[in-house]
Amino acid sequence: MFAHPSPKNVAIIGGGEGATLREVLRHKSVKKATMLELDEKVVEISKKYLPTLNDCTDIVGSSPNCFDDKRSKLIFADAFKYFVDKQQKNKFDVLIVNVNDPEAHDEYADSNVINALVKSLTPDGVMAVQIGFAPSILDPRADKGVNQKRELLINNLEANPEIASIHIYEEAHCGYWEPRSFLVACRDVSCRKHWYAETDEVDYQIYERISGTKSGEPSLVHFDGATQRSFHAPPRAWETIYCHRDPEPFECAYRGLDLDKELFEYDPDDAEGSAFEVRPTKDKNDDGKEKDGATVFAKVDIPEGSFIMPTHLAASFEVSDDSMENIKGEPTAEIEGVGKATVIEDFIEFIDTYGHSSLQAGSGKNFVEIGGSFLMRTVDDESKANVRRWIPTHPVGDRPKFSPVYDRHRHSFDVFIVASRDIKVGEEVLKPANLWSV
Repeated sequence: MFAHPSPKNVAIIGGGEGATLREVLRHKSVKKATMLELDEKVVEISKKYLPTLNDCTDIVGSSPNCFDDKRSKLIFADAFKYFVDKQQKNKFDVLIVNVNDPEAHDEYADSNVINALVKSLTPDGVMAVQIGFAPSILDPRADKGVNQKRELLINNLEANPEIASIHIYEEAHCGYWEPRSFLVACRDVSCRKHWYAETDEVDYQIYERISGTKSGEPSLVHFDGATQRSFHAPPRAWETIYCHRDPEPFECAYRGLDLDKELFEYDPDDAEGSAFEVRPTKDKNDDGKEKDGATVFAKVDIPEGSFIMPTHLAASFEVSDDSMENIKGEPTAEIEGVGKATVIEDFIEFIDTYGHSSLQAGSGKNFVEIGGSFLMRTVDDESKANVRRWIPTHPVGDRPKFSPVYDRHRHSFDVFIVASRDIKVGEEVLKPANLWSV
């Protein structure tokens, strides 16, 4: 629900006990919640014998029973067949598939079913699916083990051109003896901005979006900003299993810094031990006036593939698109009684000059170099440059929509650089102007 900016029309497949419906109805933005349940008897029994699961008494603005809420609509049908037959196009902001594990559903192996579910989503719609128990790093290839249908579900979503981003997370508070896995598929890459939101952002969204309780007790028991923060990177087992695919995905070769490669650091306080020397220069502004500049030269031979100033680059700071808009807009740039804030203007110019957008499209993140690396000159002719990004551009161009590797290492992929060829002692270190272009 929080992966969508403002879900109004929500569909739930399964969840006949009413607990998923209850959580959806906590969101003030929801105007309609449609629940599709195969067996009407499940709802009847749940109302009578499992009342706490469908109890909306404490939710401000809701009915005592969640099934009776004016926003709720119950449809008793085979939900997968219903979506295929009815072709609900661009209807739901969020679709929650709360049924048995994938291995119990042949529908996940049917691209027609998956495509029908995706088509039911609005252009920025989000689909969440319960996908069974958490995997282990010892599991075999996903398409060969007991989770074949789970892998087919993921494959079908990857192949769907209307899905832009897929995320995996695990949750240990589901009442099972082991954590359960969940998949979130988004139709638009802007979903990543919400998925990668920081703790304070999500905490504020909870305050804005979740209805209060009549009792005064917290409305959400297990979820807050820190919980969402823990979902940013899927557990390592997902990465391991993903890299068992045949052929092995390109990015799997970059799951960690190559321990066989050397690190070459710049230490301004230790000229003797530093691998680089910074020399001052005089450059010209656009208006022709001189300004102070700098160039970086190698003091030692640096083999191709070696890491360049990794400590400095690891210290790059992150700033969101929203923060950039705030500091560039009014009234920040002009402070009452002071006028323009020169320090802020200089800060903005520094970010514009030495910052770059994350290569994870839609994440809304930017990284700004603050160490010796920003002193390196850039050249338009890539053949003259001698450094490159640590992870090259993906062979097919865009990053894959599903990749636990990119999700787990996206920050490292956004900052580290290596020597693109052997750099000789006394040679200037040059970055290509398109270093951080996709």
